[in-house]
Amino acid sequence: MNNPLEPNSESGRTEAARRRRIRWLVRVSSLVVAIVLLLAARQTRWPVLVPALSPFVAAGSILATRAFAVTACLGLAVGLIAMLRPRCFCRWVCPLGLCADGMSYVGRRCGRKPAKLPSIGRWIVLLTLASACLGYPLLLCLDPLTMFSGAFGIAESRTGWLTALPLLLVLTTSFVWPHIWCSRICPLGAFQDMLAYPLRRARQARNQAGGNRSSSRWNPPLARRTVLGVAAGAALAGIARSSQGSTPRPLRPPGAIDEPEFLGVCVRCGNCARACPTHIIEPSLGRHGPAGLLTPILHFEESYCLVDCTKCTQVCPSGALVRLSPDGKASRPIGLPQVDMSVCLLAESRECTECGRWCPHAAIRYVWSETEYTLTPEIDAQKCTGCGACEAACPTKPNKAIVVVAFENAASG
Repeated sequence: MNNPLEPNSESGRTEAARRRRIRWLVRVSSLVVAIVLLLAARQTRWPVLVPALSPFVAAGSILATRAFAVTACLGLAVGLIAMLRPRCFCRWVCPLGLCADGMSYVGRRCGRKPAKLPSIGRWIVLLTLASACLGYPLLLCLDPLTMFSGAFGIAESRTGWLTALPLLLVLTTSFVWPHIWCSRICPLGAFQDMLAYPLRRARQARNQAGGNRSSSRWNPPLARRTVLGVAAGAALAGIARSSQGSTPRPLRPPGAIDEPEFLGVCVRCGNCARACPTHIIEPSLGRHGPAGLLTPILHFEESYCLVDCTKCTQVCPSGALVRLSPDGKASRPIGLPQVDMSVCLLAESRECTECGRWCPHAAIRYVWSETEYTLTPEIDAQKCTGCGACEAACPTKPNKAIVVVAFENAASG
């Protein structure tokens, strides 16, 4: 008599269909929840949960920063589940995976065929984690949750549309070559496979010891390839760090870690830009070097960083922005204003004290300059936090007479 739970039986097929419906319901619900969380960036801290669920981001951030953030617990919990249930997160929760599957379905309906591409996801993981040990986690920004999160910054700034390009690229690739992202490229999926490998290998050994040779084969990365991947990641991290010496430092949001580490640890998720109430954070176009593409930079043309605001530091999932309290923010200044008297209205004997009037820290005073033979703004570096209120208030156009620059640039200037 047939077992009612056999896949080919009527009840077995019904049960399989029921499980598929439940899984799709959970996946769609997860997608909706992720979208709602990301759209609420300015009102709550919940958007940090989306990229923080990635064990790949958690591992890379911990190795690079040598620090353990509370949000990393989420990623580590998902990693623990992946050890017991391989790719459970991919099959049930990942919002980008659902979108990629949808585009793959459309591609198959249009006659597109999967590409014969070797799996490169494990290489991405090895390169990233090896380089993270040197403080520069290459390719951490390829995590699917950070790319999905970044796409929601499209309306936050003048260059916000750039943050949607990685997601669009994944969706386009999934249409042209169905399922190529999830099965061959995704580093989060590959990292889950690597986490599950020890237990899977132990089960295989136990089955073989019991005479059961039919256990499924899984091709792990060979030791030689692993060593090559680790060595390549370390070498590339060293090259990337050394190449930053001659590149001008951009202004980063409050709490940013040192620039070389920031470029690697930042996952370009866009949470900080969406959380900023004054819209002064925007993705970089790479003007300060290709390594900084899509990383957050500050612009003070129209507004400034509010004295008691630390929202951007509260929603960073990777540790690129150290979490600050309003009281502790003053101890980590953003930059230092520099005055160009060739542009300043005071040099033209015109009345203007806008920068000093708007400074919330009373860090600007006006002194008589025998060289310029006029009053000149003087910055008290002990009081200044680099908030940009002076630059935003400066009336000169198109160039501002007072501009906040990174400390390295101020020292070299």
